[in-house]
Amino acid sequence: MGKGKKGRPKKLFVERAKTSYESKELERLGLSPEPEQRDMILTFLGLVLEENKGARLVPEADEDQLFLRHFCDSLQPLLLFGFKRGAVTFDIGSSGGFPVFPVRIFRPDISFVLVEPNQKKFAFLERAKAELGFDNLNIVHGKAENIDLGHKADYVITRGTGTLHKFAQQAKPLLAKDGHMYMYKTKQFAAELEAMTPSRDGVKVNEIAQYDLGNVIHGLSLVSMIIL
Repeated sequence: MGKGKKGRPKKLFVERAKTSYESKELERLGLSPEPEQRDMILTFLGLVLEENKGARLVPEADEDQLFLRHFCDSLQPLLLFGFKRGAVTFDIGSSGGFPVFPVRIFRPDISFVLVEPNQKKFAFLERAKAELGFDNLNIVHGKAENIDLGHKADYVITRGTGTLHKFAQQAKPLLAKDGHMYMYKTKQFAAELEAMTPSRDGVKVNEIAQYDLGNVIHGLSLVSMIIL
């Protein structure tokens, strides 16, 4: 990854992460991080800030609200729908590690498979995994439709991959029969939701949760789907 790019993020990026970190927002969400978890949060956000320019992990305009817009948003599947203990979770199009890394910080019992086709983003995910010591993350360089790990997932999630229909078709082969798919609101959410039909897609939307972030970001939605 080049000289100076391995190991912990540079101090200036961790300091930038601290300016956006707000412990009271986590408390509002019902979470109270231990000191070790807080260090993980700041290290991860510092890594994202350090590599964002080269790898395009999040929109540059979001950097000042990285903690709220991306970290806290990533925790919503855990807070709104939940993950059973010891679950196996696949993440399609992992990009900057949202939502997996934030969820993993608070739920070390969950095993994750992150699927990312972009080489620079894949390299970032490997670096973040190594720095945080998250051994229960399996990061795969490739496309979801080409993945065959020999076992099914309890959950398949995505935070920014295509349409509801596309995600459902990618997730179905990876998901256990009694599993759940979690997808964040898309740009054409209403139209895509209306176009979803059980007969065509083989899945059913069983719950839609709406939420705001910090009384600043409003009108967000998270969709839960199941296989018929």
